[in-house]
Amino acid sequence: MSTLPTSNRNFHQNVSDGSSIPIVLRRLYRTPKNLDFETALWEMIHLIFKPRKAFRSFYYQHQTKHQWARDDPSFFILQIGLLLLSSMVWSIVYGHSFLGFIRMMMNMIFIDFFLFGFAVATTFWLILNRPYFKFRSASESQVEWAYCFDVHCNAFLIIWVLLYFLQFVLLPIIKLHRWIGLFVGNTLYCLAFGHYFILTFYGYSQLPFLKSINFMLIPALAFAVLYIISLIGIDLSQVLSFYKYQ
Repeated sequence: MSTLPTSNRNFHQNVSDGSSIPIVLRRLYRTPKNLDFETALWEMIHLIFKPRKAFRSFYYQHQTKHQWARDDPSFFILQIGLLLLSSMVWSIVYGHSFLGFIRMMMNMIFIDFFLFGFAVATTFWLILNRPYFKFRSASESQVEWAYCFDVHCNAFLIIWVLLYFLQFVLLPIIKLHRWIGLFVGNTLYCLAFGHYFILTFYGYSQLPFLKSINFMLIPALAFAVLYIISLIGIDLSQVLSFYKYQ
């Protein structure tokens, strides 16, 4: 039997019961006992250290639940919690007022995570649903927008690790000398965004009906070139740094 999905059963179920709200959003209203934070934490750890294994779990999830996107918001909740914690820590380090903390939190969560994520997810959703990127035998299969946003959430975790966490840990080293800060900062930023698109490629490569998606790796190559160029004295962290939130 073919494993190529031809429909979204949850979508038809939502229509039949009069609800157009995705199941992952409806589960936000349930009690915490129904949320699987243990699995979400397992996914986070493996996305950092064993990303291929983590993305394969989405393929196995499809075999049992007949949908690619998550139906459990636990991963999403944990990710928002990490961003909230980061905004608090960075605000303390830079001595922000309460309003400064609110501004940093809004930027991290609603601009860096949501706005960037919606833009990337929608772009890939529009591109990958074109017939060119599908095998002829699976021309009716559709890439779910919710799955596109899940891929963004998975890939954004590496940005949190490198720029929101590791950069904070390395602040004493970064401040030692301008060239040390330049090297470490540019390395973290280019590695984070380059790896983001590599993980994005891993995510979409799990969909068996897609083809010719190697173009997703072009941004990673571009960041590698940008990294080499930036070492002549261009400080990328000044463009994307948390200093802009002060």
